[in-house]
Amino acid sequence: MKGTSFFMDFNEKKAKLLEQLNRATGINFDITDSDLSDEETLNKLKEMIVHFNVIDSKSGLFRLYLRGEIAYSDAAPSLHRFHIEENCIRQVFYLESQHEYNKEVVSLLKSLLPSSKDVVIEMDSKHLVMVINFEAAPSNEDIIKTANSFLDMLETEAFASFKLSFCQSVDSFKELPLAYKDTILAMEIGNTFNINGRIYCYEDLGLGRLLYSVPRTEVESYLNKHINVNTLAEIDEETLNLLDAFFENDLSLAETSRKMFIHRNTLIYRLDKFADLTGYDVRKFSDAISVKISLMLYNYIRNK
Repeated sequence: MKGTSFFMDFNEKKAKLLEQLNRATGINFDITDSDLSDEETLNKLKEMIVHFNVIDSKSGLFRLYLRGEIAYSDAAPSLHRFHIEENCIRQVFYLESQHEYNKEVVSLLKSLLPSSKDVVIEMDSKHLVMVINFEAAPSNEDIIKTANSFLDMLETEAFASFKLSFCQSVDSFKELPLAYKDTILAMEIGNTFNINGRIYCYEDLGLGRLLYSVPRTEVESYLNKHINVNTLAEIDEETLNLLDAFFENDLSLAETSRKMFIHRNTLIYRLDKFADLTGYDVRKFSDAISVKISLMLYNYIRNK
């Protein structure tokens, strides 16, 4: 089994590199026979990609490097060429749109970049990455403020709605691929457990990150012992939003009523109906924990 897995892994990597080489040259390459080992074959393909100048721009270099399509050793020789510093503080932003974005979005983001060292990278038709340089490591508050300014500008100027994810800043070029993976994971976890969210921070998704790694069979087993999927499916969207608000406001009836613009008695009535349906009174701390986890796991099943 191990040999089969490795062979499939080699074929996947080879196919990806051949596709990249085809894109770079306009010629369809294929490998039918070779005296080279699998590792030597992959390395030779990487050399050909660099030789055919796939890395024709700073954003192109970042795209290939972040995706893991070229190793650090292949990217490093191009750093000087594109005036990219090896060691400096960088923040990776991952932007996702439900719809395909247009070139106006890319142009607008480039115009907002504070430095010529920063870069906007088109990953695919719905995803963009921004790599922004900072003089000192930014705080979470600074990052969120910057992220909100980008998203607000995209909505008002380009009429484009995006979500954004990020993780801790890094201080070397070598660390960028891992930061990129964490921002993608933050987006996936955020979309699973907080679909109405706008900005997701990898480090702030602690419970979501934990639950995201739980096998589906364990998730279903937990729900069957607490609130089963059929019962959760009966809960209307308005009640789910009220529950989310109730949890966000530390189980405070007064704060939840104020922020949701509903009368306190109306909120109590809805929570009582939820208790009748599920057997859980979220005004009790222990019940609130069980319901919170159950709702997150239910979203996990629906969105996975």
